[in-house]
Amino acid sequence: MLKTKKLFFITVLFVVALAAMSHDVLAEDYNALRSDYRQLIKSSQLQRQRSNWERLISRFDTYLAGYPQSSHVEKALFLRARTWDGLSRASGSSVDAKQAIENYQYMVKRFPHSRLADDALFFSALISDNHLKNKTSAYHYYKQIITQLPSSDMAGEAKKKIALLPVPAKKKSVVKKEQVKQHVVGEAIFLEKVRYWSGPEYTRVVFDLTAPVVAKTNDLKGENPRLYFDLLYTKVAADLPAVVTIGNGLIKQVRSSQFDKQRTRVVLDLNKTAEYKVATLENPHRLVIDVKGPPLTVGFTEEHSSISNASDDSIASILGSASDRQEVLHVPQNTHDEGIHLIVVDAGHGGKDPGAIGPHKVYEKNVVLPMAKALAKALRKELGVKVLLTRSDDKYLKLRARTEYANEVGADLFISLHANATSNGKAYGLETYFLNLSKNNQAAEVAARENGTTLQEVGHLEAILFDLMANAKINESSRLAAEVQQSLVAGLKPHYSHIKDLGVKQGPFHVLLGATMPSVLIEAGFISNSREEKRLMSAKYHQRVAAAVVKGVKKYSATIDRVAKR
Repeated sequence: MLKTKKLFFITVLFVVALAAMSHDVLAEDYNALRSDYRQLIKSSQLQRQRSNWERLISRFDTYLAGYPQSSHVEKALFLRARTWDGLSRASGSSVDAKQAIENYQYMVKRFPHSRLADDALFFSALISDNHLKNKTSAYHYYKQIITQLPSSDMAGEAKKKIALLPVPAKKKSVVKKEQVKQHVVGEAIFLEKVRYWSGPEYTRVVFDLTAPVVAKTNDLKGENPRLYFDLLYTKVAADLPAVVTIGNGLIKQVRSSQFDKQRTRVVLDLNKTAEYKVATLENPHRLVIDVKGPPLTVGFTEEHSSISNASDDSIASILGSASDRQEVLHVPQNTHDEGIHLIVVDAGHGGKDPGAIGPHKVYEKNVVLPMAKALAKALRKELGVKVLLTRSDDKYLKLRARTEYANEVGADLFISLHANATSNGKAYGLETYFLNLSKNNQAAEVAARENGTTLQEVGHLEAILFDLMANAKINESSRLAAEVQQSLVAGLKPHYSHIKDLGVKQGPFHVLLGATMPSVLIEAGFISNSREEKRLMSAKYHQRVAAAVVKGVKKYSATIDRVAKR
């Protein structure tokens, strides 16, 4: 009997000690997560890499799944939501913003009387109002704080905020259940296409989507390595092939299927384990996966699209048509010994986008088009290369469609022509840009104007750009920009007074983002300056700018020839 009691006593002590030890381990795990979260939000450099945010979110997921009864669950849920919130501000993505709200609301649902519930609702309202521009949702979140948590810390702030918002209109009619169901089905997100491009250093796989999605990424190693992506609340388009064969020695194939009612699973079957990067892009919505490593073949395939005659200058002929057949367009690897054979010249803006407007109502789109045609003619004549225009008339093109065109036709260089503008009508000069993180406020302002965005949105683009830099020809683009800028100044000074060299600059330009070849953006003068506005309208000025750019390209071509022969 004594032995039994002794054994029972020892067992109780062991269980108590184990429970205490487990509590200490849990506390340590949570404290480590909280410490790493604080380190992340204090470092602007760490915040620029999406992988740092996602890694921390994944650790929170693991912690919450492994220790559902921990006393720290409430705080861990709140910090996970805060991490999504921080990611949404770094990326500028509405998908991330919605994920942040979803996590805040889940925390409130689990712990409605928590001292953090009012903070979670308040942050949900801020995201809805400031990021998603949904004032109705913001109003309801503030209202929830005021009515359900009237004595909370944030109740007073919620009252101030809600006073600035319009009161949502009451619904006039009740929607039938059948109508709701039909609407939800109609609004489903679809995976429409799977495309890929094989470059010399990586293969890019693109998922074309009808709306932003939340994608869960998994990497399986072993004898049959593969990457798979669960696209939440996404359906497979009816005409999307179940298997897209790549077979380039790096990726075997891409398989797409409806995994369950809530998600589509897309699997990349690999020949070998490889590093990869994932980026989310908008307008249109795409998920881009870059799998690192040299393939056996190089080319671009777009499911259910046809590539028409590449000699046609119209970008619509390359991107606009659709059929049931597939064609592969060879893309040069742009190695130094291949030289320059094909150049794409882009006339900025066009159609409904006039660009900058001069003091005498001259539109930027109307002066850069004849300049682009003059440059194309001079390049063909002086260099004997093939030149294609992104637009040959006054038509509107999305910014990213321009470099996509250059990628698809296998261009060796991409040159985008623009006219500068500023509120200071006395500003004048020439400058050439290449894609990179902006180094000064002036470059960011130019990028914002050319992108048709705000300075804040340029900052969001930089956060995305940081993870895409490895795929851009930054060094080659900077050399091309330097040669072009020097030639522009030298070529125009003998003919015009007040030629000002504003130098080579770098910035996050939408029109250059995604190009797989050396690319530059030329600001050929200030249309906001009366003197330069008049020059930009002159055919002679167009010809002299074109001749100068040709000399710059020649010099750049000579430098890459010298590098190749070393």
